[in-house]
Amino acid sequence: MANLGYLQVVRRCNQSCRFCSNPANRRELPLARARRLVSRYRREGYDGVILTGGEPTLYEPLPELIAYAVGRGLPCRVITNGQRTADPAYLGRLLRAGLRHLHVTVHSHRREVQSFLTGNPESLANIVRTLALLGRTPAQVDINQTICAQNADHIQRTARWLCARFPYIRHFSWTWLDTRCSRVARHPETIPTLGGARAALLAAMRFLARTGRTFRLEKVPLCCMGEFAHCSTETRAIVKSERRAFVFLDRRGACEELRWSRGYGKAAACRRCTLDPICAGLWDLGGGYSPEELRVQSRDPGPIVRRIRSG
Repeated sequence: MANLGYLQVVRRCNQSCRFCSNPANRRELPLARARRLVSRYRREGYDGVILTGGEPTLYEPLPELIAYAVGRGLPCRVITNGQRTADPAYLGRLLRAGLRHLHVTVHSHRREVQSFLTGNPESLANIVRTLALLGRTPAQVDINQTICAQNADHIQRTARWLCARFPYIRHFSWTWLDTRCSRVARHPETIPTLGGARAALLAAMRFLARTGRTFRLEKVPLCCMGEFAHCSTETRAIVKSERRAFVFLDRRGACEELRWSRGYGKAAACRRCTLDPICAGLWDLGGGYSPEELRVQSRDPGPIVRRIRSG
């Protein structure tokens, strides 16, 4: 993962996802402050900056901020829902500014599921246009997917569909649903269970591994990751002592993640698990997610640690 700085540049969006963890609040990061934060990350030795939102492509100075970061030697990424970037003229502006790495968020390859979760019937069609355009550019494209109840049973099918249609895609990032946000409180039907996603998630990971692709998982405990514990974002950060800095456009403000414990919890059974020292635990334990779903492991953590350190 490396040491990365995250900047929320705007808190508006052109979709209305039912489980959004950063919903609109009309706030926007002034360009001058954004530049100062980029410069600070560069001085403090961060490996890159990730621009997010809301939907960062609604931030009008986005090309200028990308150019500023790249000009100071700080690699820049954008996490986008792929709607505005379906416009080749706008995407061209970002690429000319120096953008070479995008994370495109896809909830499902099924149009009805993507539309339901985003509130946008054209969401998947715009994503397809974005990915088709990016396939003709030098940019690296990763897929981000939040695991929720509506897509948990076909995670592997979405991965297969994307790789078949856009074979240049080489990396996936999955995040377990954040149950602590207000949107989820209004839409509890989106909350998945570990059991409901385990088989499809393992199938997706095995497919990507067979085809030489890479992936990372966040907020997923190691007992749900089978032979892929070395792909856990939290575990990799724990083993490598990595850090992430965030600037939120809400009451959280600026913060840094160093210990990978805030928001996570462990059940009594975790004390008997051999992977406990390198596992962050279960997100929102006892709140959105039940400790009964955790499974004690007896594997030696040594090979996992060595694999992470060697990679």
